[in-house]
Amino acid sequence: MRLPDTILITGANGQSAVKIARDLLLQGCKLLLLAHNRTDRIDRIMSEFPDQCWLEKCNLSSFDKTKQAVSELEKRSGLVPNGLIHTAALRSYDAKALAESDPAIWTEIISQNISMAYNVLRSVLPKLQQKKQGKIVLFGSNVTRTGLPYGTSYAASKAALANLARSLAWELAVDNIQVNVISPAPLDTRLEEDYKGDYLAFRKEYFEAYKKSHPAHRLVSLDDVSKIVISLLDLEMTSVSGEEIYLTGGVL
Repeated sequence: MRLPDTILITGANGQSAVKIARDLLLQGCKLLLLAHNRTDRIDRIMSEFPDQCWLEKCNLSSFDKTKQAVSELEKRSGLVPNGLIHTAALRSYDAKALAESDPAIWTEIISQNISMAYNVLRSVLPKLQQKKQGKIVLFGSNVTRTGLPYGTSYAASKAALANLARSLAWELAVDNIQVNVISPAPLDTRLEEDYKGDYLAFRKEYFEAYKKSHPAHRLVSLDDVSKIVISLLDLEMTSVSGEEIYLTGGVL
């Protein structure tokens, strides 16, 4: 396996992103990291690998701020990414049925999840195209296949992201750039660290229902997610592009 030497990761403080970052650093990759507000988890990783990581805080919903943050990371590190892992996302935090939902929250979730992906892709792609090589992994969700009651805006935005990847795969093939989506079922994470109140209760109920449906009654491990993401970054694998890869343990 030959990995990109420099990889940009969005949503870098998320539990899945931190796991992937650590595994990539152990393989010698350099990382350019974008986080929104919190950096407590990724700060710990950076202290272990101070010469391989560079971090910027950024609101990905703004194209100008995203482009500026990417440029600042490139300037500080002296590196240009040839890999991208986009994990950042906004969830349907109202946890309401569509008929009872707030139109402003619906618009926020849909527009931000698509715009954040567009903004980081638009900031990174021109230089990947100049290199005529690159790997992109976008984080989707198994809800693109199952739907998500009381989270319709999030589910719809992830379905749009998967279709974005399919379209990009055609556009980028001539530049030897592959883009894929990984769509896991609920991940085995510490929910209390990221959520609270009614939305925490909604997430717990959703996760428990998934575990009951799983033949082994378990969530998707972060280790499995990291392994699949890293395999999709392999520069020697050029025929896999435009795919949405589900990690569900067999649950349909």
